[in-house]
Amino acid sequence: MASYEKRGKKWRVVVSVMDKGVRRKVSKTFNTKREATEWSVQMESDKFQNKKIIASSMLFSDYFKMWVKNYKSKDIRASTLTAYITAENIIDTLFTNVRLEDLNYPILQHGLDEYGESHKKSYLTLLVAKIKASLKDALYDGYITSDFFSRLKPHGLESDVKIKALSADEFEILQAYLYAHSNDKINLSLLIALETGMRIGEVLALNYEDVSVPFNNIHVDKSLTAASREITPPKNKNSYRDVRITKELTAVIFNSGSSGRIFDHTHQAALKRIQRVTKSLNIYSKLSVHGLRHSHASYLLYKGVSINYISKRLGHANTSITQEVYAHMLKEERISETDKALDVLSMSPNVPKNAINIDIAKDN
Repeated sequence: MASYEKRGKKWRVVVSVMDKGVRRKVSKTFNTKREATEWSVQMESDKFQNKKIIASSMLFSDYFKMWVKNYKSKDIRASTLTAYITAENIIDTLFTNVRLEDLNYPILQHGLDEYGESHKKSYLTLLVAKIKASLKDALYDGYITSDFFSRLKPHGLESDVKIKALSADEFEILQAYLYAHSNDKINLSLLIALETGMRIGEVLALNYEDVSVPFNNIHVDKSLTAASREITPPKNKNSYRDVRITKELTAVIFNSGSSGRIFDHTHQAALKRIQRVTKSLNIYSKLSVHGLRHSHASYLLYKGVSINYISKRLGHANTSITQEVYAHMLKEERISETDKALDVLSMSPNVPKNAINIDIAKDN
């Protein structure tokens, strides 16, 4: 049975419930006794419907932390977990003291919109995806009773910054330098990243056994996590792939050894080297290690390689992801191709004048 207590002009109601064999009390304060009574009746009814009354009284931030721990932490890499922990802190700041039972679309969208006033839309997209995933499980488990989250939209600052990649000329300059100095293991790792489009974690996890000499092929099935320095599965199921390489790259890889791990340096060492090398070569000096992956894709696009092949080579789930990441390059390519088409279709000045002046007899 519910108990009621008048506090000044408000009414506090306490309902006793069983949660996982433990009796707990849930309370809430209302302006009138009628509202308190209606809520207590609903709570009593919910007990018989086996709803998670205790859980619905949790703070949204606490639920999200619990969700990350129970649903995500065991299935994601350490670096990805760091992103979820960052999301925990953001949610704790945006939705302070907001309980699951009080959560709704306006509260969520308003909080996200405020955050988006000073953050990029691309980051808001990732945050919204995490929130939706957590609340989808909350709905499935009965912690909330309706889907008020599917309509959430990421509104943030539009980024006009293009992805950081080398031009075709810069690509070839860096490629030539790295081949000439590939006896250095850090340079070799950068060369593999540049010529394959592999993520640097995938490169640093390579064993010589992953490289096939007869087929000039690299088998990607693991990654080195920067945070923990542990060998883990690659980013996702699409990251498991085989990447064809040139005979020249195969040769320089095996000139450095023949068995076991190829590299023992860190992500940070690779970053320092690429920035020092690009600066010395007087090419794009702010390039990140991940920029080698972008440069690889950009160079292939520039050379006319099919985006379907590039997508598979990079380990993207589908071409729409590749198109989204390299949208501005594809736009530039379309403009270039349009110019080529118009140039081709322009009437040649070499057409004989007598061919133009021939008078074709009209049909009778």
